[in-house]
Parts: sequence; structure tokens; C-alpha cells
Amino acid sequence: MDKNVTYRKLQVGDESIFFDLVLLFNEEFESPNTDFVNHVNIAELLSNPLFICIVGIKGNEVIGGLTGYELPMYDRMGSSLYLYDIAVGENNQRKGIGSRLVKELVEYCKSKQIHEIFVQADAIDQHAVEFYKKLGGEISSVYQFTFTVKS
Repeated sequence: MDKNVTYRKLQVGDESIFFDLVLLFNEEFESPNTDFVNHVNIAELLSNPLFICIVGIKGNEVIGGLTGYELPMYDRMGSSLYLYDIAVGENNQRKGIGSRLVKELVEYCKSKQIHEIFVQADAIDQHAVEFYKKLGGEISSVYQFTFTVKS
């Protein structure tokens, strides 16, 4: 575990840090346009209390992070959280940073009555599947359906 990494939940005013995380996501997820960041959405997301963004910073560099969405439940008290994206830069992988990011998210959830975290991993992405298993995640067999909404 790298002791020179600090972890923090982003908030309004941290747009430039979130910008750097989006660029890291673009690179790690091999986005076709690695320089694209939706500036309007960044500001709106950080002001949304149901959006969570936690980053790992080493020096002045964002080396990893995750994003998620809190989903208030109607059938019980509290919420669930959908872990939307998590990535660690290639030079910092396999150093416990991803695990620590998830641990930070778990601690955040405990403080907010969020009782469950769920995440999707493509079956062909064995690295992600093994990572979530290592952290104690339980595999659920589900189908995901996508509906494209056209104007």
C-alpha cells in the first residue's frame, strides 16, 4: 500500500480534480476521445448529493478514483449505491489503491445508511471480476437490458 496517496471525496469546488479523474477514466477505458470532458456535467454532478466521487491523489496527480450514485430505496430505510466507474492509472495498479478506494466508499456508505453497494463487470473482463471477488463481492447472475432513448 502506497502511504503517499491521500483519499478524499470530491465536492463542489473540486471540478479540476474531477476533470483529471475523467481524463484518467478516458485513458484506462480506452475512450475514443481521451481529451473529452463534459465541463457542464462535472459541475452539476459535484453539486448533486446523490453522486459520489472519491479520488486517490499522489502529490498533485490523480492516480485513481471511483464514481457512484446513491439510490434511495422505497421498500426499506436507507439506500443502495451503484458503483459506476473505478480505475487506477496503469503505473499505480496492483498497489492496493483500488482496494483502498472501495474501502473509502464502504466507510462513506456506513456513515450515510447506505446498506448495499453493487457494481457491474463484463464477464470477459476477468481482471475486474477477480478484483471484486477479492474484495468479498458476491456474483449475481443478471441480464442487463439497455434501451436507447431517441428524441
